[in-house]
Amino acid sequence: MATGTGEFRDAERPGRRPILSDVARLAGTSTAVVSYVLNDGPRPVAEKTRRKVEDAIRMLGYRRNPLAGALSGGRSNLVGLLVPDTANAFFGEMSRCLEAEGRRRGLLTLLGNTGYRPGLADEYGEAFSELRPRGIFVTTGEKPRLSTETPCVFLQWAAPDDTSPSVVFNDFDGGRLVTEHLLGHGYEDIFCVAGEIAVGPAEGREGGWRRAMADAGLRTEGRLVRTSFDKVEAGRAVREVLTSSRRIRAVYATTDEQALLTIRIAHSLGLRVPEDLAVVGFDGTREARLGNVPLTTVHVPLEEFAVRAFDALDGQGDSSVVLDGTLSIGVTCGCEPGAAEEPAHAGAAASG
Repeated sequence: MATGTGEFRDAERPGRRPILSDVARLAGTSTAVVSYVLNDGPRPVAEKTRRKVEDAIRMLGYRRNPLAGALSGGRSNLVGLLVPDTANAFFGEMSRCLEAEGRRRGLLTLLGNTGYRPGLADEYGEAFSELRPRGIFVTTGEKPRLSTETPCVFLQWAAPDDTSPSVVFNDFDGGRLVTEHLLGHGYEDIFCVAGEIAVGPAEGREGGWRRAMADAGLRTEGRLVRTSFDKVEAGRAVREVLTSSRRIRAVYATTDEQALLTIRIAHSLGLRVPEDLAVVGFDGTREARLGNVPLTTVHVPLEEFAVRAFDALDGQGDSSVVLDGTLSIGVTCGCEPGAAEEPAHAGAAASG
């Protein structure tokens, strides 16, 4: 039993994980008051009582249940994140950055891999929204089906409506800049390895390549290679191009995953990179930039991206944010190691 001052004797401390009533008992108050302290409301708590509750929380090592920690607006301290596939290094790194930023703000992240399937995204959206999350981050251009009114922030893609915030990358300028870098090496027959359809980020990255080629007076017809998201099918498409009778000297891949795949196929065919084939990418993943053969790529600022994403969820800053990337110079384009990085745009970030 507790003493008259609400203190536990050592033999009576809970051997299990402490719960709200344990904190209330040790502090000598009610569970409602403990809840008011944890949630900073909705009713005020006297400073002396608040200190007792906070001391009891520290003494017991109490940690609130994520679903029990409802906010004053009826939301939990959870956020949902829907990504296509964390096996892709870019989405894996994005997820880690968002999860880390969420923890800094006292939020836990629920992750769902949609496999590029709208139906699965709807299933995750409904399940996550049932948990009353603070909001859901969506990395596609379509809003998933939700069972409750849950705020959504669109990442990488512009929001499909005028009310949802979005945080995206300057894909067009990044694609243009990395293509211009290849042109600066003297390459003219630059192929673009892209996804199956040119929408969202893919449209911008492909569009930047088209603009750079057009500005240089070069044609893009016959130089676009569309591939599946499946690595096996993508490998077949790249191999077919590299083994054709046409002598290809340079490839711009619109993702680092496609660029690394192109390099592996080239090596399997006995081609040297960059001596026989120059390759550049887009994303700036650690695997690509820091590997044995550093890839020349557009490095996007994922840490800042995560901060802006949570700011947008909290209603801070602009509702539509565009972040510029940096051209990270590796050796796959023909440059010497240690070359300086170049900004993908004059400004560090632009909002609109």
